[in-house]
Amino acid sequence: MTSNVDRADDLSENVDRADDPSENVDRVDDPSEIDEPDVEALREDLERIKSAMAIEERYPGQRRLWLVHGALVGIAGITTNIAFVRPWPEYAYVLIWLLVFALIGLTQWHTVTSADSGTRNPDPGPNWTIVFGTLAVGLFVLTAIVNPVFADVENVLQGAYFFSLAFTVLGMGYLLAGSILRAARIRALDRYPFYVNGAWILTFALLMPYVDWLQYYGYGLFGTLFFVHGAGTYYLLTVRSTTN
Repeated sequence: MTSNVDRADDLSENVDRADDPSENVDRVDDPSEIDEPDVEALREDLERIKSAMAIEERYPGQRRLWLVHGALVGIAGITTNIAFVRPWPEYAYVLIWLLVFALIGLTQWHTVTSADSGTRNPDPGPNWTIVFGTLAVGLFVLTAIVNPVFADVENVLQGAYFFSLAFTVLGMGYLLAGSILRAARIRALDRYPFYVNGAWILTFALLMPYVDWLQYYGYGLFGTLFFVHGAGTYYLLTVRSTTN
């Protein structure tokens, strides 16, 4: 009988506690104790996201240019070697490559400017027109300087020297572009093709005047290698990256 009375007393105590709101106040979390978001951690996460940006996200159409430019240079290189068997004037070779470089520069400039104009608040970056314009002016100055020196050199060797200068500037341009894209937080997968292209082009430019058969067939070989690299890069950045 006494046990039932004790149980009844316990139940009444629980009811009193439930009815008394002051008993539950301490159980509510203090808003001041709620963890605030870590601003620094969020900023680091944002930087990591930006560093992983694909080049196609920043410059739509850039991946396709690898294939387009590879085809242009490949056709120009093979055409130059075919022209050796025909009595073409020397300026014809220069015009072919000037046209190719002009098309490459124009398509690259259009891709970059279209991306910048379509971005509401683009990150601060270099003026690509000034970058490529400086390289073009530098090539003109270099060829103007060495022209009197090579005046008495055999035509085949003279052509190899002049095109080596052009290839050198082109290779430096790709290395420079890769470095600029790194500063723009473009992911490594999209930057490495620029480094690779610049490295092998500079190596090719160094060897061309000193290897006899490259003086005759180097243009076609250069165009072929450039196309292979461009097509391989396009495949890597499209088919390969989308399947992974």
